[in-house]
Amino acid sequence: MRNLVMVILSSGLLIGCATSVERFPKADLERSKQVEFMQPYELSRTDVEFVDLGVVRGESCQRPLLDGQASQEEAMIAMKLAAADKQANRIVLKRCQQDSEGGCTARWWCEGTAFQARPLQ
Repeated sequence: MRNLVMVILSSGLLIGCATSVERFPKADLERSKQVEFMQPYELSRTDVEFVDLGVVRGESCQRPLLDGQASQEEAMIAMKLAAADKQANRIVLKRCQQDSEGGCTARWWCEGTAFQARPLQ
């Protein structure tokens, strides 16, 4: 019984040590790389059309016991995936904040506007 408790505790510690990037499947990480961050002033470029696809959010939540720490990097990857789901390829980041809401002992959340950049024809 004691060995079982030690195995459960050590596996929980190993999960907590995983980097935030490792929490995402490889396919999702590849999809997130298709979305790039850009500065708001870039929207005034005249060689590209930017189609506004709306607000996107991503979050990283640390729940009691088994989750690793919440990270801003994970929240930003989740936001890029939300943008990719809308067929976006660019994001203008509005804000990232840290709090402990939504049932999380610690949470990072980020919000931005998703755009699809298209070359002018």
